Amino acid sequence: TPVISEVLKNARKMLFEISAGGSEPALPKLESWIRACYQTAERHYHAQLYSSSPNSALAVAPVGPVYGPNPERRNGYEILNRFFDHAFSTHSNLIAFGEDVGKIGDVNQGLAGIQQKYGESRIFDTGIREWTIVGQAIGLSMRGWRPIAEIQYLDYLVYGLSALTDDLATVRYRSNGKQMAPAIIRTRGHRLEGIWHSGSPMGMVL
Repeated sequence: TPVISEVLKNARKMLFEISAGGSEPALPKLESWIRACYQTAERHYHAQLYSSSPNSALAVAPVGPVYGPNPERRNGYEILNRFFDHAFSTHSNLIAFGEDVGKIGDVNQGLAGIQQKYGESRIFDTGIREWTIVGQAIGLSMRGWRPIAEIQYLDYLVYGLSALTDDLATVRYRSNGKQMAPAIIRTRGHRLEGIWHSGSPMGMVL
């Protein structure tokens, strides 16, 4: 049984041959059928690449920083820690997991003390398997959770890149807009500490 692409290919050849041979009463119908096939393909294969819903990242209004007259000085990790504390207290479906994110609160202490406060069911460590971590993030986010998946350093993101680019990034497209996977993949780099902490594969990631 021929597939639609084969039928369409033959129809285009037929259209070319008939058009070259002169007038033919069935020609308009054939042209109309070919146009309809292309319109259907446009919907099937070129739609839902980006979200058009109110939840789209492109629909979020930017929020600029606001500084008081005498702003309190804090280290970057302390600001992140305060934010995560607020986020976990506000959103019951927010979870964080990954490499060293649970007990020690990530290698930069952005999540320090968060597991003790909100429990191991919401902030927990995993094995050092980046592909699996990304896979967990995809599955959880498709089921209503809001996961923060921790890849310890940017160098290690390479091992989960296939799942990121071919699976996570295409959930909406592959499901024709019926599914979404709003996962956050968190990492860091540029440490200049040994061969596995100093990489910066940003070009590949982008």
